[in-house]
Amino acid sequence: MSKIEIHSLYLFCKMNTPAKFFQSNNLRQILFGILLLFTAPAIAQAPINIHGTVIDALTNEPLAFATIRVEDLGLGTTSDEEGHFGLELREPATRLKVSYIGYQTVEVDLKPGETYAGLEVRLSEASNTLKEVVVRNEKYRNKGNPAVDLVKAVIDHKDQNRRQGLNYFSFEQYEKVEFALNRVDEKLRNGLLFRKMQFLFDNADTSASGVVSLPFYLYERLSDVYFRKDPRDEKTFVKGEKSTTVPGFFDEQGISSYVQNMYQQVDIYDNRINLATTEFVSPLAPIAPAIYRFYIQDTTQMKDTRVVRLYFAPRNKSDLAFEGNMWIALDGSYAVRRIELGVPKSINLNWVGDLSVEQEFDWVESVDGNAGISRGLMLSRDVVLMHFGVSKDTTRRGLIGRKTTSYRSYTLGQQLSDRLFKFSGNTRYENNAQQQGEQFWAANRHVALNEREKGIQETIDTLNNYRPFKRAMSVARILFEGYHPVGGVDIGPVNTFYSFNEVEGFRGRFGGRTNLRFSRNLQLEGFLAYGTKDERWKGYLGAAYSFSSGNVRRFPLDQVKVWFQDDIQIPGLDLQFIAEDNFLLSFKRGVNDKMVYNRVLGAEYLKESQSGFSYALTAKTERLMPAGNLSFQYGNPEQPQFDPEIQTTDFGIRLRYAPNEKFYQGATYRTPILNKYPIFTLWYNYGAKDLLGGEYNYHSVMAKAEKVFYVSPLGWSQVVVEGGRIFGTVPYPLLNVHRANQTYAYQLESYNLMNFLEFVSDKYASVNMTHSFGGFFFNRVPLLRKLKWREMVSFKALWGGLDESNRPTEINGLLRFPVDENGTPLTYSLEKQPYMEASVGVGNIFKVLRIDYVRRLNYLDHPNVARWGIRARVKMEF
Repeated sequence: MSKIEIHSLYLFCKMNTPAKFFQSNNLRQILFGILLLFTAPAIAQAPINIHGTVIDALTNEPLAFATIRVEDLGLGTTSDEEGHFGLELREPATRLKVSYIGYQTVEVDLKPGETYAGLEVRLSEASNTLKEVVVRNEKYRNKGNPAVDLVKAVIDHKDQNRRQGLNYFSFEQYEKVEFALNRVDEKLRNGLLFRKMQFLFDNADTSASGVVSLPFYLYERLSDVYFRKDPRDEKTFVKGEKSTTVPGFFDEQGISSYVQNMYQQVDIYDNRINLATTEFVSPLAPIAPAIYRFYIQDTTQMKDTRVVRLYFAPRNKSDLAFEGNMWIALDGSYAVRRIELGVPKSINLNWVGDLSVEQEFDWVESVDGNAGISRGLMLSRDVVLMHFGVSKDTTRRGLIGRKTTSYRSYTLGQQLSDRLFKFSGNTRYENNAQQQGEQFWAANRHVALNEREKGIQETIDTLNNYRPFKRAMSVARILFEGYHPVGGVDIGPVNTFYSFNEVEGFRGRFGGRTNLRFSRNLQLEGFLAYGTKDERWKGYLGAAYSFSSGNVRRFPLDQVKVWFQDDIQIPGLDLQFIAEDNFLLSFKRGVNDKMVYNRVLGAEYLKESQSGFSYALTAKTERLMPAGNLSFQYGNPEQPQFDPEIQTTDFGIRLRYAPNEKFYQGATYRTPILNKYPIFTLWYNYGAKDLLGGEYNYHSVMAKAEKVFYVSPLGWSQVVVEGGRIFGTVPYPLLNVHRANQTYAYQLESYNLMNFLEFVSDKYASVNMTHSFGGFFFNRVPLLRKLKWREMVSFKALWGGLDESNRPTEINGLLRFPVDENGTPLTYSLEKQPYMEASVGVGNIFKVLRIDYVRRLNYLDHPNVARWGIRARVKMEF
């Protein structure tokens, strides 16, 4: 397309109002209508059967997930991974349109009554794609570019065209997500894994070329969605939710949360679009002209309006941005009527070989509250498709995940009751939403399941009763969760069976807990441990009872827990998502010979709600005794007195608000799924003297706020702010012993170059900031771009202080701060300045490893401190 043609098309976009368009075509439309009136009765109503393949005209390679549309009827489908597609048309149609991102659209004329078997549709690359511009050495620029001016007009009209521009709307939404293993060939089918499980292939989906896809997971959710503009709020009421499950092996709720997070609702008018747990810059964001290149392609008729097709692609194909096409109305509204989103092959995205989104918008009319007609553009087609695999090559074996969303029962402009928006959070589950039977689903699904989809759960049930599969899953649980099921008991965690430290020497431990086979409402847990150096037995025994109708680990929890623990711990060590006696954490830097034995008897009541609010009430009595080279000394340093133990009785309450929180419930910990919503936590504890042996009166208050900020295309930041205050006079083990980390693992919320017991406070405030650039800078370095590494930085600061009443003296009798064998102090208060450390790191090494260079910025004169260190963290990311 020449520059003259582009500018002409641009002027057409700006000047061609509905009135002028109608006038210019008035006579033609009338003549066509008269002709259609007289010829319509003669048109046969015989169905048209179409089966074909979409291939690249140059390479003859199949084009997976190409779009096939019958514009006359508003029907369509997509080609499978082999490029095959099929349609049966019950009504007359004249033309079939086949399109694919980066290729020229092909139209096929259809004749009533004919069968189109073996239709071969050959697509050629678009003549004015980004690739061709490079060949012609044309310099792309925004200034004076009609395509950029057009997309800016779309951005300026976003609020008018998006559905959130209405005062009120509601609809029923049905979501279906299906996962399948694709390219299951004979070699895999007859291999060691599947050769004795041929029943799995009874439900396989075989393409015309004989390539097998094996579906194994189906997720469905039916919801009512309500929106009001002022004050702005949107609520989702889930009426039904179900998924295929392998009972006892995985967290069903957690998997559903991951699926929901992977396939979030796509709003093309948002500035950022979240898919596959990743934030992409929208092609309609205000900064889009700086991130994308835009090209006008052609114009066409789409149902009730003329549209212009706009192709877009990221300037840097490794950035987290889309490539694709959008069709923009030429009626002066600048509304997007259709969009196709894809990702470049070189994008810095793990495990996803291909990703595509298809959406279409149609006008919906509804009687509003004033007996008038409200009209809005609503989604009529909404499909998200992802190909998962180790490599980006979609012709190799991997997983195919497809989400289809349909909408019905629209109401627009009718005022909605305030009670619909009373609850906090965005989503609420109705009673028994996750226990709805097949009768409910048969009556309420928007589209009935096909035979293949119906057979998925039956296949999974058969598989779950197959002993070799159970054994394989047991091995997988040991590797990923650390537990091995034996009847109604899970033995583990196995990574704690052996560890070592300077006080205990070799530590052997054996334990387990009951599982759902034992009871759905009651869980018993315990372990025994023994240290060969201190020659002391330790142990734990706990019981949790759930009052909810689910199970003892199913959100939202409503349970009471009692426990007794006699063990050893490091003051100030607070590890997330991992046990303290994990074998890998036995390797520590510096001196680690000062610990405490703690003996605790406690009880807790925990109540969670779907709104994200939870509270916990605790009561416990605890005895702390020095271990290793730690001693509890007080009085005159020259003639110290020794206290054998500290005893407290403590009552506490914890309030937590985490709206729209998502997580995976692992064997021991909840692994959070990051989202944009904040989390607030408040603790209050009261120490009661002379009650059950308690020796101290005190009040302790702590507050914490954490939030993730997405700043696409520059990645995301996680910020944690925390503060606390202790009122009362207490010995240093009861003060805030700040979270230190002497292991070689990078801990997100610990101070990775602070020594154990180095700092204590009775008042403190801290800030912890981590930012991941997501490869934004590395993507611009040719040698680093292929590695898919990602840049990370962090900064941590801790302010604190200590009242005079909590500083140990000979008069107040408080325990003296620990010293080494030379009398050098090892524990300090934060008086002069905040403790600070910073790090720069590289993540996504081998897709799972993060390595940080950590630098301690002050208090370098303290004994045994490390000025810098290299730390590692393992985490799988997309």
